[in-house]
Amino acid sequence: MDIDMRVLLHAKDYIDDLARGINPITKEEVDENDVINNIKISRCLLYVSDILNEAAQNGIPKRKASEKFDVQKIEIEKFEYSSEPQPISIIAQKINALKPERMTKLKTTALTGWLVDIGILNVVEINGKNHKRPAPSAENMGVSLEQRNGQYGPYYVVLYNEDAQHFIIDNLPAIIEAGYNESKKKSQ
Repeated sequence: MDIDMRVLLHAKDYIDDLARGINPITKEEVDENDVINNIKISRCLLYVSDILNEAAQNGIPKRKASEKFDVQKIEIEKFEYSSEPQPISIIAQKINALKPERMTKLKTTALTGWLVDIGILNVVEINGKNHKRPAPSAENMGVSLEQRNGQYGPYYVVLYNEDAQHFIIDNLPAIIEAGYNESKKKSQ
């Protein structure tokens, strides 16, 4: 998106007027009870004005496109395996902590979708919602189900012991290559 600096500076002038309690069109002071005179609104407008001023002086940095998640570019050997069983979300977070900043994140659903497709997890319907649960053979691999208590009552979490964590990391290249981290590849 190209920014027209004249329009940006014009918008900044309007915001400055509003922050001072002045109608930017008529240049008249607004009523003291007008919402624009609320101190929180004024401070917010001054903040936006400062940002627009900085953008006018320094330009607006263009966002670089994120590169796709690439196992070859992450330092997977630095993955810290846990002796305590971990939920898949924590495993995904630990993997994402090893990737370059501009790379898209590994989605938790990429891992669980793959685990469903290879038969480690099953999708079960409970109260009209789909949930992933360990398949009967998953216990031998170190995948277990634990009940926990949360803010809204008890819930279940699937946990992965150290062996299961190794299994996921060892298969990460195949998971990515098969397209599980892309939105088009989803498990049924």
